[in-house]
Amino acid sequence: MKPKLAKTILASLLAFALVGCYEDKGNYDYQDVNGVTIELAEQQVRMPKVDDVEATLTPTIVQTKETGEENLDFQWLITKEGAKAMSDKMTDYTPYAQGKACKVTVKSGQTDNIGLLLVVTDKLNGTQWFKITQVKIVKPFNPCWFVLHEQGGKAQLGAVEGTPEGHFVFADVYQSERNEPFPLSGKPLAVAARKVYGNKEAASLFGFWGFTANPGMVIATTEGVAFVTPSTLAVKYSTDKILFEPIAKGTPIKIDNYKMDTHGELFVNNGKAYFAHMDGTCVPYSLKEGDKYPAISAYGAGNNALYFYDSGAHRFLKRGSLGLQDFYGTPKSSASLRKGYGSWTDRGVLLKPVGQRGTYVNVFDPDNVPAELTIADIVAGGAFGNQLYAVGYNNAGKRLTVFKFSCRSTEPFCAAKYTVDMPGEVNLKIAKFTASYAYSADLLFMAAANKVYRIDLKRNKVVEIYAAPADAQVVCAKFKDRETTETLGTTLGVAYNQGGKGTVVELKLTAAGDLARTSNASFVYGNGSLPFGKIVDIAFNYE
Repeated sequence: MKPKLAKTILASLLAFALVGCYEDKGNYDYQDVNGVTIELAEQQVRMPKVDDVEATLTPTIVQTKETGEENLDFQWLITKEGAKAMSDKMTDYTPYAQGKACKVTVKSGQTDNIGLLLVVTDKLNGTQWFKITQVKIVKPFNPCWFVLHEQGGKAQLGAVEGTPEGHFVFADVYQSERNEPFPLSGKPLAVAARKVYGNKEAASLFGFWGFTANPGMVIATTEGVAFVTPSTLAVKYSTDKILFEPIAKGTPIKIDNYKMDTHGELFVNNGKAYFAHMDGTCVPYSLKEGDKYPAISAYGAGNNALYFYDSGAHRFLKRGSLGLQDFYGTPKSSASLRKGYGSWTDRGVLLKPVGQRGTYVNVFDPDNVPAELTIADIVAGGAFGNQLYAVGYNNAGKRLTVFKFSCRSTEPFCAAKYTVDMPGEVNLKIAKFTASYAYSADLLFMAAANKVYRIDLKRNKVVEIYAAPADAQVVCAKFKDRETTETLGTTLGVAYNQGGKGTVVELKLTAAGDLARTSNASFVYGNGSLPFGKIVDIAFNYE
């Protein structure tokens, strides 16, 4: 062993020996330190529309030794520009105010939360305590049910803002929020909203091309369409900046159908179908099969495939969902167009026959749908969107025929076909259908007559889960977010009309699709006394 190392070890052993021999007499001189507890509730302010709003934050202080607060100094710091509220980095804050109470100004139109850091110093000994909080800016209509209804022969957009625990109702949000008229003429047709309107991956990787993934809403009437920012109701793109081809050709705007789904949007104007990819641009192009323009009347998007129904040829068509590499193509051109480069040219969205997946034999022929069937809609649900259901009915409107498509690689494209007889009061010609990722079984939900039904396709069962008043007509049923398996995917919004007035109801469903046995499981907003006219459609918005 080297001499230096040996000396070091010997010194260490000696030190431990001395410590071990020390007699602890217990005669320490302890001194109590004043402890401080800070309670500071988070402030919430609805985004001001016109005038700035002032919020006041006042902490509650509890001390372990002192009774007054003369010994305390209060300093407030605020987040720097670009820093996130609730940051735990001291470098993200800058001095803002002195004193126990702090007043913060929320600017008109401000949407970002305001982060604050309170530093409490005991002037007697210099000890400091810290508390992070924020002034949370509550964006208007988050969450809310937007309500497209008809009042006095004209379309209006209303809203039920909030939750069953507390909410506000607006009959005409454009009038109340912006002092403007509803932006579209014509009869109300559809409204749809998405938390992520666009593609997150594309926005993250190719944001410099103009891709976005923000909340978005589309309103459609028989005479126009508008892409809107939900929190402000500002119209980002109107009819002339969406339906480029008919506007350029002078074709009358007569919108027959509009639907937003996971991978894009279907627009049918004057019988011709257009499709906009879910790339955040809302730029539609003609739907084509080869050099033909099929008469598309229904569309639905699953996990990795999009299905369409050609009512002219009585057949189903499909296309795959976009991969990230596909954003170099048409979506990039659409983003460039929105940035002001170039002009719109038709980059047709191509469809193809459904075909067969390898050796997996189709259960039904997608190219030969009986002519007497009307395909009302195609909805996705179950198994994280891997199942799609094309819902059809016969001329009598009493027997439901459902064609099931599968996105799974281990199943045929055309996976099953079901027929279900309807209760006598149901008229399938005006019924509405939906499904949710939250339900793995083959379950559909139907709004018909004055009721909402759960349809178990495998068991051939139709079960009533909600009934409105006998003289009401349920016109719409939509899940808050059918693309999730969480609570939003099991909470169903229902709209019904009664005596020329519309009502919105919220249903909490179980994992089996039944009405939950909890308080407010079926909540009627406004106790059925809402200022809406005849409701046509609803859409849930949240951020």
